[in-house]
Amino acid sequence: MIRKALPSDANAIARVHIRSWQEAYRELMPESYLRSLDATLDRRESSWARSIESGETEVLVAALDTGIIGWIAVGASRDEDVSGGRVGEVMAIYVLPRYWKAGIGLALWKAGVGHLADQGYERLTLWVLKGNERAIRFYIRAGCLAEVGSERHLSRGGVSLREVRYGLAM
Repeated sequence: MIRKALPSDANAIARVHIRSWQEAYRELMPESYLRSLDATLDRRESSWARSIESGETEVLVAALDTGIIGWIAVGASRDEDVSGGRVGEVMAIYVLPRYWKAGIGLALWKAGVGHLADQGYERLTLWVLKGNERAIRFYIRAGCLAEVGSERHLSRGGVSLREVRYGLAM
């Protein structure tokens, strides 16, 4: 079931966030950094609770009897250089690794994109790490295209990483 996140979901959302990172980025980031994410659970939980309560972004969760297994956060684009109509953004989408390839990510994607469309957005963007081939394949199958010249750099765990923005007309 896909539903709107509640502040009480913040701990589960933070746990999915951490576990997903630890698996999805194990080839891209140092193992010690990924293990250290467990220590950030309380901070992430507080951040998610505040974000959900504020309503700045729409957070939707995939819930089973076992709890929250995935989530998507969407809202207005945070990029200053986007133009040409109302642009939304998929800030993040994560699913517990044991549920990858089970349709959960696609269900969250459709719900998130549907929410953006309902809000009047005409296009969406998202950022993805170069080398995150699973995510890139997912976004391409969803119709997203890499935006030429949109690369940005960041550092995690002492490693320099690159992200590319992808876009989709809605």
